[in-house]
Amino acid sequence: MGPISKKLTSAFSAVILVFVFISASATAEILSQATPDGGVQPRLVVDSSGGIHLLYFKKRINRPSAREGNLYYRQYDVENRKFGLPVKVSSEAFNMQTFSIARASLAVDDSGRAHVIWYKPREGEYLYSRSNPERSQFEAQKSMVSEYAVGIDAGADIAASENHVAIVWGAGDLSREQERTVFARLSNDFGASFGAELSMGNKDLGACACCSLAVEYSENDKMLIAYRSAIDRLGRHMQILKLNGVDEGISDASYGSVHELQEWEMSSCPLSTNDIVADNEQQYWLVFETASRIVQLNISGEAPALSVGEPFTKTRQKNPTIAFNGSNEKLIAWGEAIAHSRGGRLNFRLYDSQGKQLDSEPVDEMEMPKYSFPAAAGLPSGDFLLLY
Repeated sequence: MGPISKKLTSAFSAVILVFVFISASATAEILSQATPDGGVQPRLVVDSSGGIHLLYFKKRINRPSAREGNLYYRQYDVENRKFGLPVKVSSEAFNMQTFSIARASLAVDDSGRAHVIWYKPREGEYLYSRSNPERSQFEAQKSMVSEYAVGIDAGADIAASENHVAIVWGAGDLSREQERTVFARLSNDFGASFGAELSMGNKDLGACACCSLAVEYSENDKMLIAYRSAIDRLGRHMQILKLNGVDEGISDASYGSVHELQEWEMSSCPLSTNDIVADNEQQYWLVFETASRIVQLNISGEAPALSVGEPFTKTRQKNPTIAFNGSNEKLIAWGEAIAHSRGGRLNFRLYDSQGKQLDSEPVDEMEMPKYSFPAAAGLPSGDFLLLY
């Protein structure tokens, strides 16, 4: 069924659109709303206990025409369907990069601490901060990369599991993309300290200069990194790097096979993003872009990658996000017709626990704010939260 109701949330002066999808076995609501506080570039994370956490960028009120602002954190109250008070993350205001590839990243460890990594394009550095266990305050930001900082041109990603935290980024000479690779710093004490900068990938594959990447712990001592290669500066394929023994230092690394829908021959960087999340059966899923279309892949399985769906019009699809609810239903959302500063039109697909797309009517046209993109999370009720 299509949209059945609209209601105003006074707490954020934002319209929440509720879409209901019905299949033979399940019903899910998609609560779609603008990022709170007039923010943009939302990132949603579901922790190991089901808590939902939000990171977003907000411009400074006294400089409305500028792009300078700060990162803020909020926790979602699932019972009342609203966000708590904002907590400032960045110690100093910075100039937001207009491209989505420079977006900040959020992870939450098993102690409750929130970890954030973000990119300052003008300075060419990655900054990191973590919260206290109550997430009521963040530590002073600190620069994280020095040895492998040449050619960083997109955002890093961050992951957390138990006491482990990993920061992963791409680097190397921008004029020699075919020799670039991915690097990491690892922590085994909840982010209190990090080890040396480590080269993680195969340099023969290269690494696309300005595509962002995604990282996730698949188990306590195993890690998945999804990034775009640059083989001979043309093979911009989606690579899946699997690492073992990351709690003691890398002991084994291997790459997954590259299916047809992961291959993209292109001479220039496509400025793309991707997202990794686990379903209820601890199967890890990746959503990414290939040749201007959104693709989904079960990294844990042997099935090939699958196209998600056609756009509303013949235009490019970008910046996908993926989430699962308690029934293992799957939501994939993305933006369309995105320009340098334009957020584009929001689109999404909902699937049942067997991977079958649930029938739905096209949603009302929903334009995302400038410089923004979607973020999704499954709610304990079985519904989905979708921000833009």
